[in-house]
Amino acid sequence: MKTVCFLCICWAVIGLQACRSSVTPQLVGGKQDAHGCLTAAGYTWSEMRRDCVRLFEDGEAVEDNALKPYERSYVIFASDSSQAEVFRPAPFRNEVLKRSGNEWSGRHCRLLRKGQKWCLQHLVE
Repeated sequence: MKTVCFLCICWAVIGLQACRSSVTPQLVGGKQDAHGCLTAAGYTWSEMRRDCVRLFEDGEAVEDNALKPYERSYVIFASDSSQAEVFRPAPFRNEVLKRSGNEWSGRHCRLLRKGQKWCLQHLVE
């Protein structure tokens, strides 16, 4: 009798395993950018880190006078501080800046520390 019960339970488990779906579940809020970053979850691609980052967690807010009052720019620094990546809203482009002394410069902007704030200066082309 024990053997019969054991076999019935084994068949039931095997039958239930066969009923499991083999379809990969769709992520809720799963909109992804070209790099696979989940934009709905607040992720954006970082060229410097070659990974998806959340600016409000990984970055620091930057004072940027070229923006409207409700817009915000962020900066993320390389682990050795040799580079800084600036993230700005459209129509501006994100840019990786290289360190030179106490400031980081790129083609379109320059980042420097003024007191307790990071300040971004837009360079005229």
